[in-house]
Amino acid sequence: MALQVNINDILSQLYQHRSVVEFLFANRENVTVNELLSREDISADQFQKLKSLDLIYEYENIVSLNDAVVAMFEDFMEIGEVTPGFINDYINELNRHIRFYQEAREMRFLRSIKKYLKRINSTLTREIIKLQKNVDDTYKNESNYRIKLQKLEDYREKRDTIIEFIKKTTDVVEETRSLFSLTNDTELYGIVQSLKVSLIENLDYLIEIQTDITDFINKIQFQIDVYKKAQRLKEIKDYGSLYYKTNFKETVNSINTLKHNGHKTPKTKIAIDFLFTDDGHVLCKRIAEKYKLTRLMVRGLADKMAGNFKDKGLEQQIKLDTEKLVERFLTQTKANLFEYLMDYKFPKAIGNVSFEDRLSLFVEIAMEYQNQLDFKYRLQYYNYSDTGSDVKKRLGYTLILPMNEKPKTKQKSKTENS
Repeated sequence: MALQVNINDILSQLYQHRSVVEFLFANRENVTVNELLSREDISADQFQKLKSLDLIYEYENIVSLNDAVVAMFEDFMEIGEVTPGFINDYINELNRHIRFYQEAREMRFLRSIKKYLKRINSTLTREIIKLQKNVDDTYKNESNYRIKLQKLEDYREKRDTIIEFIKKTTDVVEETRSLFSLTNDTELYGIVQSLKVSLIENLDYLIEIQTDITDFINKIQFQIDVYKKAQRLKEIKDYGSLYYKTNFKETVNSINTLKHNGHKTPKTKIAIDFLFTDDGHVLCKRIAEKYKLTRLMVRGLADKMAGNFKDKGLEQQIKLDTEKLVERFLTQTKANLFEYLMDYKFPKAIGNVSFEDRLSLFVEIAMEYQNQLDFKYRLQYYNYSDTGSDVKKRLGYTLILPMNEKPKTKQKSKTENS
């Protein structure tokens, strides 16, 4: 017989033996007494204490948590078996309190109506989540095909039951819509609207679950058919009928396998280093064409050098002479950086430098030599026209001047004679 305890005793025991509770919850129905007592975090006296509080049970040397404790954890974590019967109980209680409120317009009945509307909403969502998890776990973890099919069929029935409860809840809300409107209760209005949205979403989830269940059942049925055929084939083989009474051996020998996809490999061995050369690449292309291989070649032959290769090399000289150009800019004081670059005369070997190239050079110098430049952070404007067009445009740029190094003033030492 259980002792008379209060909530503090139960909470303290659960917290003190939380590791044991976690172990029993994770390993339900397969923990023996000896296995539990072999742990370092529980002694024989503590085990008897938990038994006396009915927090754990022992039956035929198997230890398990109290069903109420397990149900509490499963409800909070939204796991465990699907129990849609609670929804039906809540709907019946909701109808009962609606009749009470119609008979006597009292707030206590209205509060009960709100409470059961919230419970229906939360319970529907929780049961659908549990249903989805159970369907996935059954398909992935159940080893017996017949039990797996039976469980999935049961979940299909529970899914249909939840749909019936959703329809019943929708009918109750629609029938009492005028009554809810007369209450002028904003909280009740919000609860009802939230419930309506949740019912629509839950129906969509149940349709997805039904699709998953049907797909899983079809896959399992196909696997069962394959298993039965393989089992029948094994029986025929064991009796010797496969080789002596059928043409099984000739049929298997006549089947062309997919080895090497029907392509004959060349017998000549080629060095791998040779394949990385240009001649090796040409040879690989010929082999690919011969055997009709459509795989893209990663490496290709280098193209011929362009005729203006030297001219392109001279264009890169702008970047090479940037440092000297900046040094010349820092020694002058007449123009800012933008004006200096617009008017700068580059060497004849570089050729004509366009406005876009000068603008890019301005941005490059401003970023790379910002410590040597004086940014005034005010805009200046420059008028220009696009090539081939007489339309005048205006460009704003940041005013950048050479950095003027001011001589540092010597601070007077505090140790000087006063």
